[in-house]
Amino acid sequence: MAYAAITCLMRTINQSMELTGCDLQPFYARLESLRAILDESCNLTGDLEALTSLEAEIAELAYTTEDTVDLESRNVFLAQNVEEGSRAMWELFFLLEQALECINSTMKQYNSMKDLKPQTYSLSSIPEHAVERPENIMVGYENAFEMMQDQLSGGERELEVVSIVGMGGIGKTTLATKLYSDPCIISRFDIRAKATISQEYCARNVLLALLSSTSDEPYDQLADRLQKLLKVKRYLISIDDIWTTRDWDDIKLCFPDCNNGSRVLLTTRNVEVAEYASLGKPPYHMRLMNFDESWRLLYQKVFVKDSFPPEFEWLGIQIAYKCGGLPLAIVVIAGLLSKIGKALTEWQSVCENVSSAVSSDPEAQCMRVLALSYCHLPSRLKPCFLHFAIFPEDELISADRLVELWAAEGFLNVEELKSIEEVAETCLNELRDRSLVSVHKLSFDGKIESCRMHDVTRELCLREARNVNFVKAVGGKSNQIPCPQSMQCSSKSRGRIGIHSREEFSGCRNSEAHTIIMFGSSRFLMQEFHFKLVRVLDLTLIKFPSFPSWILHLIHLRYLAFCLYPLLELCQRSKEKVPSSIIDVPSSIIDIPPSISSLCYLQTFILYDTSDHKYPFILPSEILTMPQLRHLHLDWNYLRYYEPTEKSFVLKNLQCLFGWNPLYCTGSAFRLFPNLKKLQISGAPEDFRIRKDQCDFRYLHQLEELEFNLSNPLFDGFLERITPSGSTLQNPLRFQCRVLGAFPTLPLPPPDAFPQNLKDLTFKGTFYLPRKDLSIVGKLPKLESLQLEGVWLAWEWEVAEEGFPLLKSLKLSKLYIRNWRANDDHFPCLERLFLEDCRFLDSVPQEFADITTLSLIDINGCPYSVGSSAKQIQQDIQDNYGGSIDVHIRHPVNW
Repeated sequence: MAYAAITCLMRTINQSMELTGCDLQPFYARLESLRAILDESCNLTGDLEALTSLEAEIAELAYTTEDTVDLESRNVFLAQNVEEGSRAMWELFFLLEQALECINSTMKQYNSMKDLKPQTYSLSSIPEHAVERPENIMVGYENAFEMMQDQLSGGERELEVVSIVGMGGIGKTTLATKLYSDPCIISRFDIRAKATISQEYCARNVLLALLSSTSDEPYDQLADRLQKLLKVKRYLISIDDIWTTRDWDDIKLCFPDCNNGSRVLLTTRNVEVAEYASLGKPPYHMRLMNFDESWRLLYQKVFVKDSFPPEFEWLGIQIAYKCGGLPLAIVVIAGLLSKIGKALTEWQSVCENVSSAVSSDPEAQCMRVLALSYCHLPSRLKPCFLHFAIFPEDELISADRLVELWAAEGFLNVEELKSIEEVAETCLNELRDRSLVSVHKLSFDGKIESCRMHDVTRELCLREARNVNFVKAVGGKSNQIPCPQSMQCSSKSRGRIGIHSREEFSGCRNSEAHTIIMFGSSRFLMQEFHFKLVRVLDLTLIKFPSFPSWILHLIHLRYLAFCLYPLLELCQRSKEKVPSSIIDVPSSIIDIPPSISSLCYLQTFILYDTSDHKYPFILPSEILTMPQLRHLHLDWNYLRYYEPTEKSFVLKNLQCLFGWNPLYCTGSAFRLFPNLKKLQISGAPEDFRIRKDQCDFRYLHQLEELEFNLSNPLFDGFLERITPSGSTLQNPLRFQCRVLGAFPTLPLPPPDAFPQNLKDLTFKGTFYLPRKDLSIVGKLPKLESLQLEGVWLAWEWEVAEEGFPLLKSLKLSKLYIRNWRANDDHFPCLERLFLEDCRFLDSVPQEFADITTLSLIDINGCPYSVGSSAKQIQQDIQDNYGGSIDVHIRHPVNW
């Protein structure tokens, strides 16, 4: 895509100015004007093949220029003297001038062939394929919901398979999800689990999803473990989008019939599969919406939110009619109408183009409507949409990961006064608002935490991405044939590649690929690497025994993620002196070479240790001289030399720092990170013990999220090992003394020394947190979310009088407390309460029934009494205030 390529070049020039201090603003401004031409809406007329070729040529010129700017800017940055730096700088100016002349010349040819009329779209060429379901819409299916609710909660005691069948996009998954999450269903079953089956079926992945596990166990052991788990409980299993009878045969034996009313809920597009799984019992056939239902759905999505003149409503009626009764088509077109606002001509254009999409095949029609929504995307959003094609089908994608990848890719159009992360989040929200991606999980403040692309929307995404050579998902599966009439450009070599196996990697010889993401797990996969121009390299599923030296030659890298799996005999002993403040550092450590700093464009660096016994990384101090770093994610680590001075390099771009050792939580260190927004402080118990003084956060004025994480495999299961057997603790005081003697104490600074913008605070790991320190936390002026996981609070937690006046979300996980004393005055703004594996807790404080903002209590793995107290709070709120809250209870335990 020429627009994306020009944007990437502009981003690279901007980075070059930051890195070298060279004034390249005139080149940047010229590119900005050229990009504006590409962004104009137009009809392409005349020689379409020539136009497409010219746009591809523009993209290729931009990518080649980007490589040149990288190389020459690096020469300026690493110059040994003024003369060498000056020579490299003038070489950079000269090459940029030449490149822009070539791009400008090609742009003139391209522009002369365009007809700048209002843009319309012809959809007759869109291939016919199945489509996906809408989000969270039940219009027209209310009776079906009640009928299936009865089937799941009533009926015979023997195991039954309840099937929903219908074409893609008709609402099968929406109906199944509503049933799965219905409070009546939740209270009926002891265990609920769900999994989605993709076309590229893998039985092991389905079992892993059902177990919510990342186990390395073989398939037969996973199946056995799942079956044993289900044998003693009444369960509901939801299997979404099953494709073949063979798929069902692979997993059905995992679901035992214990004659207790357990159920399996299936969705499928294949009637044969539905009848086969249900043992001949008739499945529920999803039907198309009638016109009244179609109009009601579109009206709820568009017109209820805003007032429109009558002529818009008349056009809306026509559009609803022409969508043919398929919910996804209506939802997607509603997202488009919501975005174009009250522009009558654009509504008329949409109405006309929906007409051209009408066919006798509803599935083909819906794919054409999806394509219409893609065609209407602004140029700045199209690369974000197409980037989803690199992920496997049904992949659950972290929003944080997407943001980091998009920032490194360079195709985001960064606006003034906004960080690149904020721009990325805005783009993701816009794709969500247009129903082109679906949200899986939201954070407490409404931000997207994870998302996915539905399978049919992904088919459109794959088709368009391949047409323009934007993504090559090597392991992907698609029947789509590139459309010859595609008006997008196609660059020759700079695609993005998703690889799933050693064989795929061996067969991939595109040395100029822009992005490489490995999705297949393997140990020690790569001995050589051919992709010398790669900018984004994600190898987190590959396990290397030591730091791979070939990475240091990939000078264009913006994003680097990989894992080390050191074998004990291969771990190097440090030949140099480790910091004198460190006590009992293991002799087996992992050295990161100082030359990592030669990757001067690196924005995201992610490095994990995946071995069973963690070994510390020894980081060179040079890692803190990498000026473009925005995200640094590390496991347990130490700095080889740590002596910040007034002349130390200030990392102005650093936004996220994960894995920072508590030894270095000093003002002199944090002064180097003035714009840090997310910080995780992580170390072994000894690191926290050595740090006797308080952490100094005075310089972190922008910090919004902070986590303290004590992690060490030697402490895993410690509490379970020293907990007395039996249902109760015979001597809580003795137990408490043993714990407090074993855990390090985390010294917290006073409230005025904490970052005053802090919104999200997490304590995770086996350390002691005195109750007086929780009082300090409660006084933070903007704190909205607090998570306590595994920390020791002592046997009782009586919340201090000041409480947590602004807290909206509270999660308590794996806490060894019995009595919790608090009331509505302590948590006046609380909206969501999560309790997980608090196995000794008696109850939720009944005074929480007076918290008027409370909307959710989610309980998992806690005693029955905790769930009962939550149910009583729910009832009290309804009786006293006429309100309602959601109470979810899973896996209650007896002690």
